[in-house]
This record gives sequence, C-alpha cells and structure tokens, in this order.
Amino acid sequence: MKIKTYKAGSMPLALAQVKKDLGSDAVIVHTRTVKKGGVFGLGSKSVVEITARKAGNNPPARKRPANRLADLYAGKVNTDTFPKVNIRANPSVQNNSRLSIPIPSVERPVDDGVKKEISQLREIVESLVREQRQLHAPQMPEQLFDMYLDLVQREVADEIARELIDHVQRDMTGDQIQSVDLVRNKLVNIMDNMISTAGPVCPNLNGNARVVVLIGPTGVGKTTSIAKIAANLKLRQNKKVGLITIDTYRIGAVDQLRMYSQIIDVPLKVVLTPGELRGAIDSMNDYDFVLVDTAGRSQKDDLKLQELKTFIDAAKADEVHLVLSSTANQSHMLSAAERFKSIGVDRIILTKLDEAISFGVILSVMKKVDASISYVTTGQAVPDDIEVAGGQKLARMMLGLNDNVPKKSSGYVG
Repeated sequence: MKIKTYKAGSMPLALAQVKKDLGSDAVIVHTRTVKKGGVFGLGSKSVVEITARKAGNNPPARKRPANRLADLYAGKVNTDTFPKVNIRANPSVQNNSRLSIPIPSVERPVDDGVKKEISQLREIVESLVREQRQLHAPQMPEQLFDMYLDLVQREVADEIARELIDHVQRDMTGDQIQSVDLVRNKLVNIMDNMISTAGPVCPNLNGNARVVVLIGPTGVGKTTSIAKIAANLKLRQNKKVGLITIDTYRIGAVDQLRMYSQIIDVPLKVVLTPGELRGAIDSMNDYDFVLVDTAGRSQKDDLKLQELKTFIDAAKADEVHLVLSSTANQSHMLSAAERFKSIGVDRIILTKLDEAISFGVILSVMKKVDASISYVTTGQAVPDDIEVAGGQKLARMMLGLNDNVPKKSSGYVG
C-alpha cells in the first residue's frame, strides 16, 4: 500500500495534486489544516495537508494482540470505536466526574478470552475507584464502607450517607458491624428518626375551616392528590369539604377537578385573582376543610413563583404542601425544593412512589425545605392510592428493603 501526504494552500489545490499523482479514484485517508511559517505564530499561513493512497490498495489485516489487557494498558489498542461504560467516581467531587472503560460492542463476536480480560479490567478500575473513595473515609471499616457506597448509589447525599454511617459506627460494636442485617436494621431506625412526618390533615380546633394549599412543579400530580385527600375526608371521615382551584392555565385542569368534585359531591369554586380566592375561602368558613389546587409552576420562573406567593398570602393557609414526584431526578427535586420553599412550604407530598427507581433523595429534600412529609401516593386511583407517610416504611424503601411499593395502598389517610 502506498500512502503519500500532500500539502497545498487550499483544499482544491491539494485534491488536484492527489488526483494528478494517484488518480481520480484515490482514497483519502486523513485531512487537516496546519499553520506554516511565521515567527511565534505571526505571519503564518494555513496549509491543507491530505494523506491519501491509491484505490484498491487495502491495508493489511491486523493481528489481534496476544494479550489485549496488557496492550490496552500500553495504549496499543484503539478504543475509539468501543462503547463506554460509566463507573461513578468519588461522590464528594462536585463535578461528579466519571471514569470510563471500553467494552466491545455486543454486536461483534467476542471470544471468552477477551471477555475475561475485559472483566479483569473492569475489576481493576472499580478497585481504583474504591481506593480513591477510601482515601476520603480512612477510619471507616470495610463492611460499613460497602454500606456507605450503597447509600450513595441510592442517591442519598454524600454528607448524609457519612452521617448515617458515623451513627452506626458509634452505636454498634465491631462484632455487630460484621452482620449486614444488624447494620441495615440500625440504619432503618436512624433514618426513621431523621424523617420528619406530619401526619394527616386535621380540623382546626376553633371551628374555622382549615385551609390546605397544594403547590409544586408541573406534572407532579397535584390535582389527583388533592382529589384523593378530599375524597378520603368526605367519604371516609364524613367531613365537610370545599374545593377551590386557581389552575386556569392548564387545559382541562378545571374540568378534571370538577369531575372529581361531582363524584364525591363537594362544591368547587374557580378563582382568577388573590381577592377572589380570599372571598371563596371566606364563603366556606363553616366547612371543616378548604382544599386549594394551584397551577404547576416551573421553579425557574421567578415571575410565576411570585404570582403564586400572592395567592398563598391571600389564602392565609394553615398548611402549604409542596408536591414532588418521586420519579424526578435528584437535581430537579432539589432545585424545586430550594425555589418553592421561599413561598412558605411546611409539608411535602411525595407522588408516584410506584414508578420511582430510588428514594435516597428524600432526606436531602427534607433538609433543603425543612418540612415534614405528610402523604405519599402510589398510583392514580382515587381515593385509594394515597397514605399517610411513615418514617419506618420510607427508610426501608431508601435502603432497598421493600423497593416494590404496592400499586394499591390501604387508602388510609387519617
């Protein structure tokens, strides 16, 4: 195979030289533009460099190296065409850096020897990652370090995971730490104490209607959640309930809540301004509960959040529940918690637990908002798929001890 390199002041000129020397069907192997001449980069000219070969001269087939693992370390194996598998690096690093190792595409035939070498390489990289993390926790026993890594993988924040492991290390003996079951049970109890639960909504003692407002990002399930709470209060506790909605932005939102109100036989008022909201609440003052549904707001929209706050202030709400979807990613949930807390959140409702993959972010959200969890929802059915939040159950879910949340909950809300 004859490969030649040509340089010219422009791409057309370089291609003309290639065709003249190697023929019009020459194969272009590589092209680039380089700077030539000048002093310290001044006065230099751009030159096109083309590497080409004659058509039909195929490069000789490469032999597979005898030791792919050694060659990979030596940089002799081209990994550009390999898909990447990400392995998380130190979770305390703010930019969440990642290490990548190459593996052959599953579409290509791979013999057992190569698979074994790839497996060995993966183990080496994982070992290096573990050693890197271990440097940040030198006093942590190996058994607890494994549990710490498991917590981080379940989206428990690094500082919270360390706090949990520190508790275990202080409270348990060396022999107890050897038992995975004992450590997990201890973690459940510690996390249960860390999870603040608010219990169900309860009537005011002074006889006035208790005003409960639900707020949150778009698409988290506020309207369905408020319908579930209203249905349980009316049908199962025989309370006098009124519904108000200010969600006139979303198409069909009023019709959806009106359908629920007709089914459970409670009045619904639609308001457009903070003044109308205050008047609607006053007209239901002899009720046990007034539940207010709001339009979803993006946590990035400062103007809409400020508008929502004027409605909350006018409502003089007894409870403001921030509704968050358990299916949202960690950064989205924390961002929403950070922005909505300025409105005056004192309770959290977690929806779609039946669809969530991990639950570790719950502790971070509670810490960010400084609020208690009131309800969790596990499906779309009204009024069944809602229940009062329990710290013990949430802790077990965060540790993966009962990941399969039942589709149908007990329906108990108070």
